[in-house]
Amino acid sequence: MNARILIVEDEGLIALHIEEMLTHAGFEVPELFPSGEDAIAYLAAAPPPDIILMDIGLAGPMNGIQAARHIREKADIPIIFLTAYTDRHHLCEAAEVSPYGYLTKPFTAKDLVAALEAALLRTGSPQGRGK
Repeated sequence: MNARILIVEDEGLIALHIEEMLTHAGFEVPELFPSGEDAIAYLAAAPPPDIILMDIGLAGPMNGIQAARHIREKADIPIIFLTAYTDRHHLCEAAEVSPYGYLTKPFTAKDLVAALEAALLRTGSPQGRGK
């Protein structure tokens, strides 16, 4: 079974592009979510993914860091942040959630897959690409 990656990204075209990169690399993407609230509701009723890709700037009242904080309080699911923010404030705030990675937009499929593979190795998961 391939690793299951949950995508939380409020820009539809970007979310679809990320999904395409992941499925092409052999990962499973169960669903796309535009808000932290939607992802949290899904996680309350569904089996946890192997990793969550979380945009920091999300639609709705909850940003990606707040959503990640809430998720991490409930479950130990690795989170990789995806963002255009590179300022010290956002980096420090994101670091408080202990993410498994931080990718700045735009990123390549190669960068994304490398970050996911590193996170999977860090978790000890055998569920990488094609594994």
